[in-house]
Amino acid sequence: MHRGLPFFLRIISAAAILVFFVPMKAISGEVVEFSAEMVQRIPNQDSIPGRLYVAKDKIRMEAVIGENRRITIEDGSARKTLHLNPARKEYMEMPWPAAKPNQPDPSIRRPLPGDPNHPCVKRAQLKCKMLNKEEKIGNRKTEKWEIARVMQAGKQDARTIVIRSLVWVDRRLGVNVREERFLDKNPKGSSELHAIKEGLQPKTLFQVPEGYRRVEMPKTPSGALPGGGSVQRP
Repeated sequence: MHRGLPFFLRIISAAAILVFFVPMKAISGEVVEFSAEMVQRIPNQDSIPGRLYVAKDKIRMEAVIGENRRITIEDGSARKTLHLNPARKEYMEMPWPAAKPNQPDPSIRRPLPGDPNHPCVKRAQLKCKMLNKEEKIGNRKTEKWEIARVMQAGKQDARTIVIRSLVWVDRRLGVNVREERFLDKNPKGSSELHAIKEGLQPKTLFQVPEGYRRVEMPKTPSGALPGGGSVQRP
């Protein structure tokens, strides 16, 4: 009934985590509301187009995968995630778990490269370097950063590999507007926001439309998502 949903969740999660670091600031006044078109490109695969809407404490992400359109709404004030299937007029609701003592609260904006609490500062295996202090992406002023991690290829493999990303940070919006990913020197994909428009976002974008039916999230006996995926918030 919900075939393809786990793949969609993993794709959206990857976009949010690796690229957009969408602001979910505890102090809502610090968030600049905006909308944007987004696209993910993976070598030898069709591009995944979508849209992003950011309000003070809510995020809406849309993606078109094949012929299917999916919508994810992150509600920071209600501490829940909604997954909408417009074709079936169905939605799933997932409450956020309580934050663990050593983990940041999910309603707090994730740090960007150059921030004092970014993982590059805390993790020795990550190396971050600013390549350009001011670079234009469209009409947006950004900083260009390189983030690299050297790691062992496998438990029984002495070779090392380099996972590297180039990211363009928009400080005003609090997001990375572009990312290019590499494994060693081989391109592995890119993600980008474009057609960015600042401005207040309609409240209806972050609500379940009338006529939608709530369904339960399918689970395996262990409680994990089918296909071995797990849901992570942006």
